[in-house]
Amino acid sequence: MFHARLSRRALLRVAAASAVFSPAIVRAATKVSLGIVNTVSDAPYFIADARGYFRAEGLDVDIQAFPSGAKMISSLSTGDLDVSGGAISAGLYNANEREIAIKIVADKARNAPGYGFQSLLVRADLIDSGAFKSLADLKGRKVAIPAVGSAGEQSTLNEACKKGGVAFDDVERIFLATPDMFAAMGNKAIDATIVAEPIVSLAEARGIAKRFMTIDEIYPNQQAAVTTYGAPFVKKTEAANAFMRAFLRAVHDYNDALKDGHIAGKDADEMIGIIAKYSGFKEEAILRKVIPAACDPNGEPNQEGMQRDLSFVQDLGLVQKHVTVASVVDLSFLKAAREKVGMYQRKG
Repeated sequence: MFHARLSRRALLRVAAASAVFSPAIVRAATKVSLGIVNTVSDAPYFIADARGYFRAEGLDVDIQAFPSGAKMISSLSTGDLDVSGGAISAGLYNANEREIAIKIVADKARNAPGYGFQSLLVRADLIDSGAFKSLADLKGRKVAIPAVGSAGEQSTLNEACKKGGVAFDDVERIFLATPDMFAAMGNKAIDATIVAEPIVSLAEARGIAKRFMTIDEIYPNQQAAVTTYGAPFVKKTEAANAFMRAFLRAVHDYNDALKDGHIAGKDADEMIGIIAKYSGFKEEAILRKVIPAACDPNGEPNQEGMQRDLSFVQDLGLVQKHVTVASVVDLSFLKAAREKVGMYQRKG
């Protein structure tokens, strides 16, 4: 009996040890929903998923495509969407004014010198005929903007108008979702647009439009898009910090891959393959030619530029005058991620 009892105790100890180390006991991944506009500038999110950085942080990230950053705001407010990567909209500022704490937490894409991934794209026939020769020719033209509340594109169009000596109100703004701009340019429903890669390079390759000017030439370092946390997700500190660590690792990799205004640096072939796979844009030859977005290697958004854009949409009456950029920015997650991941050091 003694030996039998001892054997049972030994078995119980073995069972307990197995329970501790069994893979079946590993905690399930935390589900996180991520909204994107599905452009080349979404590359850091694609890299984080493809290279397993999200999984390593215990996250199961569901990537969802939206027509514009503005269209994500309501989902970020309710918690139907946890994170977004898109252009800053008036709706984001207005949500915070209503005490819905949607927060800008990191960079995503900017038009740094040499990396003007957005362009003023003009119909090819207008340029070829000489009807559009300078920014002064914006007067009376139909220019597409992704949404009424698009802060960056409207502010950038204003900068282009100022350089051309054109009043902002002398340009007809057509509010059109980014995926529809290509077709609208082709059927001459619009004359020009401010749009990102790969639409710019694709439109040129198809002979529909031409890159008249890159946005870094019109408005250097314009903060085109940011990483944003939804109101409920901001309170989920563990998951929010985990997402930021994965994102920052991917941002480091992305910056390693940038060289001479293209994706031509370290692991460029892999990065182009990842973008082609995740974005659904399969023409890798064009992806090699696109001008990619700049993303600060340490994730820092350009708050000075954001304030400039905010001031302009406030002048348009889209946001209340007392709202500030500081009230919608929360860099605590980014700072915590830097402590774990470290500051950027270029490789390759």
